[in-house]
Amino acid sequence: METNAMQVLGTHHVALCTPNFEALRDFYTKTLGMVPIGSFSFRNIVYLAAGDITIELVERLEPPNVSRQGWVHLAFEVEDVQKSYETLSAKGVPFHILPQGFPEDSPVFKMAFFKDPDGNDIELVQPLIDGYPQL
Repeated sequence: METNAMQVLGTHHVALCTPNFEALRDFYTKTLGMVPIGSFSFRNIVYLAAGDITIELVERLEPPNVSRQGWVHLAFEVEDVQKSYETLSAKGVPFHILPQGFPEDSPVFKMAFFKDPDGNDIELVQPLIDGYPQL
């Protein structure tokens, strides 16, 4: 390993920029149950505890000047995908991929997908084998 290479210690946070700050904040806190752990008084920015990672929600003040390319989805590890699916469905969250094992022939995890109010894909993941995702 190169000694002058940058060393990544871990993922610090994932930031989502939104023109619908209050709706997205309410979805992540009230619907998904994340807890605010920090904010700024000069702008609508909030940090939310999400297990071993932090989610940062930032209000977009100007129209974006780039095409939608960035990240594909945000994945949250849960204890039980089926139970989480049932809980969120009861709160009115529509899922576009229902709980299922993957890969189909020999599942190493269960997953389900839904969208947040801004249309960002959110995946629920339940590892089924020790060591996932380091296979």
